[in-house]
Amino acid sequence: MDTKLFARNQPGGLFSILDREVFPTGDIWWVGSTVTGASDTAGFGSNPDKPFATWAYAQGTAAAAGDTIFLMPGHTETIGVTGAAALTFALAGLKNIGLGGQTLKPQILIDGFADTYVSVTAADVVFQNIAFSSGHADVAKGFNVTGAGVEFRGCQFLENTTAENFLICILTTNAADDLLIDGCTFDGVTQATECIEIVGAVNRAVITNNNINGLFSVSAISATTAACLGVDISNNRIANHTTAGTDLAGAIDLYGNSTGWICNNLIYLGDDGDCLTSIDGGYCVHGGNLAANEYAEEGGVAGALAT
Repeated sequence: MDTKLFARNQPGGLFSILDREVFPTGDIWWVGSTVTGASDTAGFGSNPDKPFATWAYAQGTAAAAGDTIFLMPGHTETIGVTGAAALTFALAGLKNIGLGGQTLKPQILIDGFADTYVSVTAADVVFQNIAFSSGHADVAKGFNVTGAGVEFRGCQFLENTTAENFLICILTTNAADDLLIDGCTFDGVTQATECIEIVGAVNRAVITNNNINGLFSVSAISATTAACLGVDISNNRIANHTTAGTDLAGAIDLYGNSTGWICNNLIYLGDDGDCLTSIDGGYCVHGGNLAANEYAEEGGVAGALAT
């Protein structure tokens, strides 16, 4: 009988029976700073009762495509290296999944230096249900993504305290095709340049269901260096509190020949000159985007109506 279940006993780990359609194909690693006796040593990490102490150690231990790292509820960790990546994710298909609800979501503090960041060089790396905070003023970028198919699902990007901020939360190169940013929260009030900056011809990027709130002098979502094809920027709530000048495409700004969909985004833009210019979408198809420039007012159609 086909029960759609899959069973496996990872050496040193748990005997697991799960739906085979979602079961990790590689090894499973556990990280929990709140677990008594957690250690970054051999013999740990395969079992939630004996987890690694740090995510940094776990991602260096994972050795095969398809491995999964579970960050346990309440896990906290500080990372930071001056002038370099605090962590580099170079293993294709590595899944990094935070466990726990809103108050127990794993917390990663990118701290100490304005030029430290997390680098993602491999394809299909996943980050899910993890909170990332800036621990320094004007951190140039939180993540630098150079791999294709990278996913951010249900993550948070926050300020650790007042005036400790990311200038850019997620930055890409032109190798980051098929980027997915879904259901994430970007929340901060300190001056920044962009929330998400796509550099180069990144195709089929999907940015959807996100809550973006901050002061962005350029745009909340920016991709202005080359045409990006087949993008989907939809169902986002974007509040850009900047008053940096008139006719600013302060919500979404794409290169002129970009194609795809920009639809059903709700926008606040503090630029009183003309909030209806908050989207510059190139050749993308528009629909259902609303923008306001007063806190207590409903939005109007962001762009010219079809004739």
